Amino acid sequence: MSFDLHDSPIPVARVMLALALVGCCAAASSAAAQSADEQSAYVALLYTPVGGLPPLPPVSDSLARKSGVSLLGRLGHTSRGEGALTLTSYALSVEVPRGRMRLGATLGYLSASCGAEWQGGDDDCAGDIMIGGSMRSMITNRSLNGDDGPAHGKQSSSSGSDGRFIVGFDASVGYSPRQGENAIAAAASLPTGLALQSGSVRIMPFLTPGLAYGRLNNVAYADVDEEPTSHGAISFMIGGGVGLQFGTSGVGANLGFQRVMKSQGGATQLGVGMTWNGLTSGR
Repeated sequence: MSFDLHDSPIPVARVMLALALVGCCAAASSAAAQSADEQSAYVALLYTPVGGLPPLPPVSDSLARKSGVSLLGRLGHTSRGEGALTLTSYALSVEVPRGRMRLGATLGYLSASCGAEWQGGDDDCAGDIMIGGSMRSMITNRSLNGDDGPAHGKQSSSSGSDGRFIVGFDASVGYSPRQGENAIAAAASLPTGLALQSGSVRIMPFLTPGLAYGRLNNVAYADVDEEPTSHGAISFMIGGGVGLQFGTSGVGANLGFQRVMKSQGGATQLGVGMTWNGLTSGR
């Protein structure tokens, strides 16, 4: 199979490169010693659906007409310190279309295990449930060959053989009791992908830069806190992957990665997901 992109009027390569550079710059932006606020933000994001699950490809249907209720299953795996700490998250999500948005709810569980070399606290080695909410929408969906159909009220050619350049907007919130530390998190991101058609299969490589906030509400750090208190901070996130859509069956799959940026340490999460889009509304 081949995809002819050389006549694209959109500087796609430069856009995707710029998105990748966002993550690199974010990683290098903080050279100071890691603070209690930064560490709390990192933990809160990983222990909630906001940063504890692999990202999704951007929404490609702005009017949400092609699919109804969607079911999503995702698994994320993070290993720190050569297996000293291993986190595995499992979650199920439901999404419903509302106008130009898709609203979702997530319920999951994070399993944690510590090796002999782990030097963190005991709470790091205990799993807990996590819940979250999301809103996903589309900012733009343009043909790579410049042959866009009528935009107002009519179906676009996003299901055709031409490639599409898609930018979405995702917002999410999450919570986990995390053994009494009450982790909360929120994030906003811009998933950006190329939708390429090969027969009945749509392939979409994508990148997802984002800005997130994480907070632990009942935690005490040695040499910092005299008693449990709250710590939180804003962090950069970078994710991406490849999404697959199999014909008109409504079944899809994605492979992805996600990393919450911090000045010291940290690890990249790898994950997989499956989706099923409900019956079309026929409108």
